[in-house]
Amino acid sequence: MCIRDSLIGFSLVSAERGEALLWAKAIKSQFPIPIIFGGIDPTFFPQIIKEPAVDLVCRGEGEQALAQLLEAIEQGREYFEIKNLWIKKNQEIYQNPVGSLIENLDELAFPDKEIYFSKYPYYRTYPIKFFIASRGCPFACNYCANQGLKELYPNSSHYLRFKSPDYLLEEIKSVLKKYPARTIGFNDDLFTYHLSWMEQFLPRYRKEVGIPFFCAGRIDLLDEDKVRLLKEGGCYSFWYGLETANPEHREKILNRKMSEEKIRNGVELLHRFGITTQSYNILNYPGESLEDGLKTLDLNCELKNDFVVSSLFQPFPGTRLAKDLGLNQTRFSDSFDKSRDFSYFAFSPFQQKDTKKLENLHKIFILGFRSKWVRRLLPLLVRLPKNPLFDILFLISFAIDYARVHRLSWKETVKYNIIHIRTTYLRRRAKAPRR
Repeated sequence: MCIRDSLIGFSLVSAERGEALLWAKAIKSQFPIPIIFGGIDPTFFPQIIKEPAVDLVCRGEGEQALAQLLEAIEQGREYFEIKNLWIKKNQEIYQNPVGSLIENLDELAFPDKEIYFSKYPYYRTYPIKFFIASRGCPFACNYCANQGLKELYPNSSHYLRFKSPDYLLEEIKSVLKKYPARTIGFNDDLFTYHLSWMEQFLPRYRKEVGIPFFCAGRIDLLDEDKVRLLKEGGCYSFWYGLETANPEHREKILNRKMSEEKIRNGVELLHRFGITTQSYNILNYPGESLEDGLKTLDLNCELKNDFVVSSLFQPFPGTRLAKDLGLNQTRFSDSFDKSRDFSYFAFSPFQQKDTKKLENLHKIFILGFRSKWVRRLLPLLVRLPKNPLFDILFLISFAIDYARVHRLSWKETVKYNIIHIRTTYLRRRAKAPRR
């Protein structure tokens, strides 16, 4: 959220919708200033503008629309025809179309991270600094919003865009000059998509920055040339989506078309070059049984992944699975409106036969991966009632594994997790306005 004399803005994802609405209502009662909601959730759920506290919604990329809006407000002009914006005035809603993608990311100013680093010691001193090298993804996984986002834009053929090596290197160096880091994290969907871009960027990164980094990408798109470039550039860990061990579900339900053979080959290739692997896995997706979930855990063990993360399926707006399940109907929408959990791991609005067991499996997934003894007990453990002990085990195992991935000391692990728990769960809950 940011506050200016002319506009109050919230950028939010679906899990934050309920909390954002509470804050907007509280702020609206004190400040007679327009409130705009933007981000991935309002992009696919612009109907949130019907809430009394919300005056505008920005859909899609907001840099150009927000600049035009602020200029119009400053000059006292009407702004009812700005693309990407839904505007409410006198109970009438103006629904403008989404404009073109920003094709050249180098035209944008560097993200202003100073507003966070200068105010919050957590971000300023954290040994990992995060950057994004690209926008977009050409694939159409049914649980991901990328396909829905792509369909919004008239120039969707340019949906996947990379910053130039010159731009990205200068951005990184400008941050590190003032706020040093021990590790760099690239939060792209497909950092390794273009071999030619990697060939331009990574040798220069090693020479001009030289800090170890981790990244994410499609495991089935890796080859020896790409992995060698990663290793020589300083990559120590590669994160990828495995999602499920069931090949039929992977292809037909999740639309993640990659063979187990390619997954195995990719992991083996990374390990051969000394790069650790971390897999993302989805539990409780439509049609999954407890047996499927356990097989996914077992496949991670067979692959000898170094780290694993699981999350519970979330039928987010804009995804194909959400549309198939009727997310725009009241029962799922209300779940996001009322959520106060601040976590994608907490629960899933989607319920099926083995949901309760899969929710328990999610909490002890990492322990089952680490311990053969725990794995043998899983069929019994997942039948227990939901309990705080499983939540505690999840938080501890996740924190320990995250620290191992990023080589955090025990002191750093304890310090930053205490700060995270205090700011994300305790302090925000204490200060949040009530209904």
